Amino acid sequence: MLATAYGEPPGDFDFAFKNKDGKNLTTPKHYTPQSFYKEMIGENLNESYIMLMNDPSREYWKSYEIDFDRHTYDGHNWTYINLPIDEIKKMAIASIKDSTKMYFSCDVGKFLDKDRGLLDIKNFDYSSIFGTTFNMNKTQRIKTFDSSSSHAMTLTAVDLDTNGTPLKWKVENSWGEKYGQNGYLIMTDEWFNEYMFRLVVHKKYASDKVLSILNGKPIRLPAWDPMFASEE
Repeated sequence: MLATAYGEPPGDFDFAFKNKDGKNLTTPKHYTPQSFYKEMIGENLNESYIMLMNDPSREYWKSYEIDFDRHTYDGHNWTYINLPIDEIKKMAIASIKDSTKMYFSCDVGKFLDKDRGLLDIKNFDYSSIFGTTFNMNKTQRIKTFDSSSSHAMTLTAVDLDTNGTPLKWKVENSWGEKYGQNGYLIMTDEWFNEYMFRLVVHKKYASDKVLSILNGKPIRLPAWDPMFASEE
């Protein structure tokens, strides 16, 4: 269907890095899609990275897969390891310290101050406005479809205190440089605990205990699982 709509994908092409004015910064070079991948990426992304999830509604230290949730028809289902939030933070910090950004997803609409580009559970006092309390925890919000892994961004930085404990996190968004802080959003660690869900990290930042989970057969979840039902 893609080929019918957009034409056959190119079998080879010329490529050079350009500046904003369209001037070549490198000498154009001839590529095939495979040779371009090998030169620009150089590793097997499917084998080198793991997906982590913080879903307290399910058992931790287990792997799960979402039925029919994959990038290609004949590809494998999305498979992730469900871990406590502190375990995920360890790997995220290690990756950032190694200057390696990460695929990250969260429930970005919750307590978002878009003008300041700040995600903080103290941004809005809904309880006082409506004269009630909002006591659902993360597990209950997931099970009732109130919160889920809804938007993907790039995790780029962390602010640590003198003990190495995270205070704030920084993500690069895709809504343009005029949104938030020049296209970036800042999350407090409290917000991160409640509304962060998914992270993709290189295996080298994972412990042997985490990697050993991949040796078992993942638990298959239906395509309408609450965690992925509303994902963008």
